[in-house]
Amino acid sequence: MLNTSQLNTTQLDAVLSVGGGGHVPGTPWTAQDYFNYSDWNYIESNIVSIAALLQKRGYTLNLTTITNRTDGSTLDFYDSLNRIEGNILALFNCYGIAPPGWITPKTTWTFNQPFSYVDTNRIEGNELALYNLVTGAMVESLFCGQNLAICGLGWHN
Repeated sequence: MLNTSQLNTTQLDAVLSVGGGGHVPGTPWTAQDYFNYSDWNYIESNIVSIAALLQKRGYTLNLTTITNRTDGSTLDFYDSLNRIEGNILALFNCYGIAPPGWITPKTTWTFNQPFSYVDTNRIEGNELALYNLVTGAMVESLFCGQNLAICGLGWHN
């Protein structure tokens, strides 16, 4: 498990350099796709990458992620889904502005609820939307030197 609040600057740079494990969030999943343990690693690695970007911007996050599922022996249950979607919500709460394509995460998973490609698309779509928001804000800040509200993020929503 990785607690993102424990990352130092060197570790943040290392996380950002791998870009979330080389997986682009927002993959359009279909009912014919197979979801594997490695997909959870990608999803949680993307959370770590976005958290690292936010920490570079001065936000303090305390997220718990699991990115080392190696053989399928670890089963994720509803508590993992609540943790993952809760982490995505915590990333969103840093800015509190819904980026284009944002769908409110489901943090009320309970025993015996089905998980489908629709949920995966929501999770990865939210990750992509947050990634685009954060990286766009970082670029915008370089040009105008101000925070998001002053720099014009509100103009895009």
